[in-house]
Amino acid sequence: MNAIARFSAPAGTPPAPGYADLKSELMGLIDELAENFPASLRPALALRDKLQAEHFDVLTVGQFKRGKTSLINALLGESLLPVGAVPLTSVVTILDHGDAVRITVHFLDGGSLDIAEEALADYVTEPGNPGNEKGVSEVLIRMPSPLLRNGVRIVDTPGVGSVFRHNTDTACARLPQCDAALFVLSADQPVSEAELEFLREVRKYAGRIFFLLNKIDILKEADAAEIETFSRRVLAGAVGSDIRLFPISAAEALAGKTANDPARLARSRLPAFTEALERFLMEEKGKLLLDAAAAGVARLIARNRLEIELERRSLTASMAELDEKMALFAARRTLAVREMQRLDGHLRQEFRLLATRLFERDLKDRQSELASHLGRKFDGLVLNQDLLTPKDFDERLDTFIREEVEAAFVDWRDALERQGAAAVAEMTEEFSRGIEESIAELQRFAGDLFRLAMPAAAPEARWPARSRPGFRPAGEPMGLELLAEQALRRGPAWVTPRFGRLKVLAERWAKRGIVRRRRSQLAEAIEMHTGRIRSDFLRRLEQVREEISADLTQRLEGAADGLEQALARGAGEHARASREAGPRLQRLEGQLALLDQLGQRIQAVRLRAAALA
Repeated sequence: MNAIARFSAPAGTPPAPGYADLKSELMGLIDELAENFPASLRPALALRDKLQAEHFDVLTVGQFKRGKTSLINALLGESLLPVGAVPLTSVVTILDHGDAVRITVHFLDGGSLDIAEEALADYVTEPGNPGNEKGVSEVLIRMPSPLLRNGVRIVDTPGVGSVFRHNTDTACARLPQCDAALFVLSADQPVSEAELEFLREVRKYAGRIFFLLNKIDILKEADAAEIETFSRRVLAGAVGSDIRLFPISAAEALAGKTANDPARLARSRLPAFTEALERFLMEEKGKLLLDAAAAGVARLIARNRLEIELERRSLTASMAELDEKMALFAARRTLAVREMQRLDGHLRQEFRLLATRLFERDLKDRQSELASHLGRKFDGLVLNQDLLTPKDFDERLDTFIREEVEAAFVDWRDALERQGAAAVAEMTEEFSRGIEESIAELQRFAGDLFRLAMPAAAPEARWPARSRPGFRPAGEPMGLELLAEQALRRGPAWVTPRFGRLKVLAERWAKRGIVRRRRSQLAEAIEMHTGRIRSDFLRRLEQVREEISADLTQRLEGAADGLEQALARGAGEHARASREAGPRLQRLEGQLALLDQLGQRIQAVRLRAAALA
């Protein structure tokens, strides 16, 4: 492995003064929010964990074939990540700091596997892992690069906009975990409308965006300057005047570093970007990390405020107005439920298509292939066994059937598991987005009734842990079959040694019978376990679909119930005597005051974080 590129920034630079105090204050605010508003407990703890770990994810993003992976290799100073001439990266790869290089593949089913560097392409590229059939969640690479110290992680994401839709989905799904972004453009292609559309999504999450205009080496200097001017103008129109655009050649930079050629590295113009990135990580990382966590707390405060405001407004509105608003909300909720039912029907159809894709199209071919492969191995084992007694010969074939059939079906089951996990994760993500849109629309509608507003939540996907049934390649012989089996195995032993010729004939007869029986048993084992795996997976797919459907329904109903109950509580208190409604109104006012106070303190933390030196 080539030497890791060294950077000019001093290693282990301490956080800016005041960072530790602000971090401690922010964690206290998160604890206070969770303690006083239990509904916020889970998301608040997730924010707290991220702040505690101080992970700062820098995502490389952009359209396919812009050179995102090449940029990372250039920053590291070695060809660690695979690159190619076609859309290549298919799963997320995270680079983190470690004392030595270690590559760990994390799977969607919760498992993990350490691999060698030369095997990396088999898991992270489209040719090596088409459609993510291996069910890879992400790949974590630990390495001793100074750029990755102090919690910084560089994340390579698949390019968006290629023919591989799952690559776009994977990249978009990672955006909520983006603290800063390296948005890679290409000097040989002007900024497109599709890139600007994707940029709008990136801006929702990234605290800072660096734009890299890659491949300037393939253009003449005048043409490169014209493309740079055009790109700055288009980007400024999209995101404002604060554009950090760096023309570079990742290929030239990597070549200059590996060849220890300072002149070539300088021509690549990468050092100017590296210096800016290092300065940003030293001076601004802590600010953005604090601001991201504070923004998350602010969203939780806004969500709590919506339900409390709904209840408070319902206490002060007239009964006629309140009845009208509750009727409107009930009607809008009915529409949301219908949308949920439509999504659920679509989900059923997608799972049926998945079952067909996994089994119906190639089940017979797979079974025939296994039978042919294991049959040839069985025939090879039968040959040259003349020295074995019928008993030993029979045991050898029995062991073969058990071990070989088990190994063949374990491999197939693992392949199906990976394909199923990848497909289910993608479907769950898609339908989660659909239901979250319904929830957000329902929240906006409820807020509009009282001129309030509410942000939406983010989805998550899961695939249940696999429960393997006990492996049983063939049924045990019963009744007359048991007697026949014993006769075949023990009959030759009953022939006395003095009848040697008769014994040889008896052994041949016994072995032929053993071969016929074991060959039939092999075919039965293949057919039986093909059916068993199919039945097991279809059952599990249906179980997973039901869990996903129940989870989505619960999320929609939970959000709707929270809003409806807030209105209903207000209506109930409103209908009672004013002396009963009054105390409740005071409690709600107190909760709103506390949320306002927390919001002001959060805003103060964000302002002080922005002012850090």
